[in-house]
Amino acid sequence: MSSLKNHTRKSPDRLVAEMAASQEGVVSLDQLGDAGLAPRASQHRAKVGRLHRVHRGVYAVGHASIGRRGELLAALLACGNGSVISHVSAANLWGLRDRAPTLIDVTGPDQRGRKIDGIRVHRCRIPGSEEVTAHDGISSTTPSRTLVDLAGMLGRKSLLRAVEQAAVLRILDIAMIDAAMDRGKGRRGMPLLREILDPWRTKDLIVPRVRSLLEAKLLPMVIAHGLPRPLCNHKLWVEGRAIEVDLFWPEQRLVVESDGYAAHGTKAAFERDPRRDQDLLLGGYRVARFTWDQVEREPGRTVATIAQLLD
Repeated sequence: MSSLKNHTRKSPDRLVAEMAASQEGVVSLDQLGDAGLAPRASQHRAKVGRLHRVHRGVYAVGHASIGRRGELLAALLACGNGSVISHVSAANLWGLRDRAPTLIDVTGPDQRGRKIDGIRVHRCRIPGSEEVTAHDGISSTTPSRTLVDLAGMLGRKSLLRAVEQAAVLRILDIAMIDAAMDRGKGRRGMPLLREILDPWRTKDLIVPRVRSLLEAKLLPMVIAHGLPRPLCNHKLWVEGRAIEVDLFWPEQRLVVESDGYAAHGTKAAFERDPRRDQDLLLGGYRVARFTWDQVEREPGRTVATIAQLLD
């Protein structure tokens, strides 16, 4: 019986390999000990190239290439229990910013990572349980808390783009952001974030549904200038078929379409858009199109044109 147990018992190296497979190839020194490897045994494996040091007390198993997700998990292991990816690194993880920062941003109760190369530990209010979640298997601040953290780091243009991207990804939660701001009163950037969020506020706190960055940029501009709030991505029935339009004012029967290149820069779209416009005109609707350059470079003229069409 005992021989059968010994035969089926997993070796420390097998346990380490399984653990690393579930953690993007990285393990901590404590985890190596839990698997049955004494410190000297771990040092030997590092010496012969079976373990590769990532941070103090954190190793990549088998090979040194661990990818971005592995780097994030290695930073969390290096910074201790309760640590979460935050700030710009969390924004990149959620898709709110395109570029990953050189340093990995971490927030947590343990300050041990403050002197580790490649990690930037933030000394700010520790996120509450409602401000932390697992995104794609990585412990991170929620999108709402992430935007509050970003407000203290980014300029207006970059923060505005992050909010717009959150709206497009449908992870812009005004109520949750307000709660995070209330818990962090006095933090830098809060007035700017409130200003950027104001055009997105509705009576029911439900963020209007937008599909592109261009729509996310155009909608707050319209509202901020005191124009009536339009319906977003609304379906109109024309000649027995549904046509989904970007912005729609029912009383004025005005349709505003945003021509972003990603959605409209193909030959098929070039052929389709005029036909849509013609069908809408025949259905008794007025149609106005605005390009990215117009919205980005001539915001005042864009809003003034819409105001005249609504008048």
